[in-house]
Amino acid sequence: MNLTFQDAKIQMDGGVWLCIKVNEPALARTFILDKQNRLYDCEIKEHREKRSLDANAYCWVLLDKLADAIRSTKEELYLQKVREVGPYKDFSLTEDEAKTFRVAWEKLGTGWPTEQVDYGRDGDRVVVRAYYGSSTYNTKQMSRLIDSIVQDCKDLGIETLPPEKLAAMKEEWGRASSD
Repeated sequence: MNLTFQDAKIQMDGGVWLCIKVNEPALARTFILDKQNRLYDCEIKEHREKRSLDANAYCWVLLDKLADAIRSTKEELYLQKVREVGPYKDFSLTEDEAKTFRVAWEKLGTGWPTEQVDYGRDGDRVVVRAYYGSSTYNTKQMSRLIDSIVQDCKDLGIETLPPEKLAAMKEEWGRASSD
């Protein structure tokens, strides 16, 4: 069960109670009526709206069109774009650590590639660059990704949304993302 609230108080009545004024009274009522004499876990965190899937979905639509035009796959193009415009972090690791790290990092998803980019000063370590997938992007990072894909489409004569619709989509991503 997931409840949202904006107001809460403490009540001292036979113990210490956290009272919350829920936005979903029917769900709260159902919980109270159905609860059993068990121990429950409750996590309270700041509410974040789910990110707009429109921007992400539009990226994949354009990547699919690009892939058709240049005889590639949308996944290959996505990885290329993540490497070109996405955030990354460099790690200095031993060769054995690097092998393990790369396998684990890349299991996070399609857009989480790694590459060895250098050797450490001591010569015994390697520098592995690990890229973050677009699911973690903030508004500016997602806008940069979309803009790069749109520019590639325009270069190949592939139709894209008008600038005002693209701007609205990015703005929606910004309102719904967790910057």
